[in-house]
Amino acid sequence: MMAGQEARVQAADSRFDFGSIAEAYDSWYDTPQGMAYDIAEKRAVDRFVPRAMAGASLLEVGCGTGHWSAFFGEHGYRVTGVDLAPEMIAVARAKGIRNASFEVADAHALPFDDGQFHVAAAITTLEFVDDAETVLKEMARCTAQPGGALIVGVLNSLAPLNAARKANREPPYAEARLFSPQELTTALSPYGRPDVTVAAFVPRTDAALPFAPLAEFWGRLLRNQRGAFIVGQVKL
Repeated sequence: MMAGQEARVQAADSRFDFGSIAEAYDSWYDTPQGMAYDIAEKRAVDRFVPRAMAGASLLEVGCGTGHWSAFFGEHGYRVTGVDLAPEMIAVARAKGIRNASFEVADAHALPFDDGQFHVAAAITTLEFVDDAETVLKEMARCTAQPGGALIVGVLNSLAPLNAARKANREPPYAEARLFSPQELTTALSPYGRPDVTVAAFVPRTDAALPFAPLAEFWGRLLRNQRGAFIVGQVKL
């Protein structure tokens, strides 16, 4: 596919042009707030990642700059990351992430065989695709059945932070289709029995960030539905 064609596909199938922010995307994780959210989100996802047996493969849809690809690789998976934005893929490739490869692909029509991967994951991706249901169907198609798993992380529409960002039309949140915990459960239900949890109860001010672990503990314990991040898993 020619570069110009990739750009046209992206415009047609993505709610936001992530290529425009590829070079600066990872800078969020260097901020105090970014680090706090990263820790909380990874702890939430960690409990859903199946133990990787020898040769286990994982497809990451909407891999962006490879930030989560490195996380999944550290769990022992051979990771194939795909993203619609060539600029994001270029940044991911430049990192030289061990046991990870990257390619430009449209999540609505994944270029892989049925059952090719042991796990398929999408972290803060479904919010920005045109048709989340089609993307989930494609992820399930490419995942081994039975025995495979889908892992999906999304931004929570019930979280005050996410609601404010969308109301203020902050990019890329203005274009996002946010999910509630129930909506994510419903989206995953056609593929099995979803296990869904809410996380990332991060304080809004940097001064309060030392209390983030405590906020996370109480948020999870009380089953608070207003954390910024939702993660769900389905075993196929």
